[in-house]
Amino acid sequence: MTEPTRRSETAVEAAWTRVWRTMLVRGIILVLAVAILGMGIGWLVSGQQGLNGGAVGGGLAAVFIIITLVIMYAGRNMGLTAIAGFLGMGFLFKAFIFMIVIWRLKDATWLDGTVAFFTIVVAVIGSSLVEALTVVKGRVPYVDPEAK
Repeated sequence: MTEPTRRSETAVEAAWTRVWRTMLVRGIILVLAVAILGMGIGWLVSGQQGLNGGAVGGGLAAVFIIITLVIMYAGRNMGLTAIAGFLGMGFLFKAFIFMIVIWRLKDATWLDGTVAFFTIVVAVIGSSLVEALTVVKGRVPYVDPEAK
């Protein structure tokens, strides 16, 4: 019985793997920073309600980064145009989630709305910056001469 040979990773696949890992590390750092700073500043500003508002912002940052990571992982073998399209749709999906969260939390008494709003805005801007910087500096070739 012959063992199936494992196909080696092409240069483009290796580049996308590096971009994905970089996005994962930067995303974890962003989520931790938003959550810790949002919850800490929220606690100092308005106690438990501010802490809850910071936690909501940190959670939303995690959701945004996870959506991007899933899109990048699913589209890693589809080409740059397809990934750009999926990331654009992901941005629209994140905007929809942002609107739903703001709408659902506008009358919440268990959190400080101001802390939650500013933490969510920092999460949105931070995740967009992390995504843009990671993809722009990714250096993924357009053509894969090793592909079959």
